[in-house]
Amino acid sequence: MPLFFPQEDASDVRRRYKPDVIKGDMDSIRREVLEFYASLGTEIVDKSHDQDTTDLHKCVTYIRDSASGLDKSNLCVLVVGALGGRFDQEMGNLNVICRFSSMRIVLLSNDSLIHLLPRTYCHEIHIQTSVEGPHCGLIPIGTPSKSSTTTGLQWDLNNTAMEFGGLVSTSNIVKEEKVTVQSDCDLLWTISIKKL
Repeated sequence: MPLFFPQEDASDVRRRYKPDVIKGDMDSIRREVLEFYASLGTEIVDKSHDQDTTDLHKCVTYIRDSASGLDKSNLCVLVVGALGGRFDQEMGNLNVICRFSSMRIVLLSNDSLIHLLPRTYCHEIHIQTSVEGPHCGLIPIGTPSKSSTTTGLQWDLNNTAMEFGGLVSTSNIVKEEKVTVQSDCDLLWTISIKKL
């Protein structure tokens, strides 16, 4: 967080944006960071005994279970720093957004934003042109798409088949402030993020 506020004292920023919970297997957090947040009252949930799920999976489960009484389809989880590291971890993060497809989970990095477009909807994506685009992509995940259709892109799809080992829509360009997407399979929507 201090990188978002370079003009402010890093310690003040860390105290102001204190997490409520740190949950995971604790293999990648520095001891002094854990102690700092524990001293501020952050709840520490050590799941080091669970090596069958990723830290992101553990955290999304916690958020889902903590939001009792809420409509989970209205829940949006923004995951900062989920991309740009090790490829196996990125794939694990993509797996999490597929496993929790009823929740809106957005993976964000310095240069990209990714989220799942479930096949059960006709999606309207409203582009914030001041921070998003123009490069985008649609990637079938789980199963091949026999029919994907879009509007608002430079190279719109028109009942187009897509699959790994065949066509996937990468390096496309957003041309409109509203993009529509409909497909017979789940798709990953990815769009570039502009440097601020």
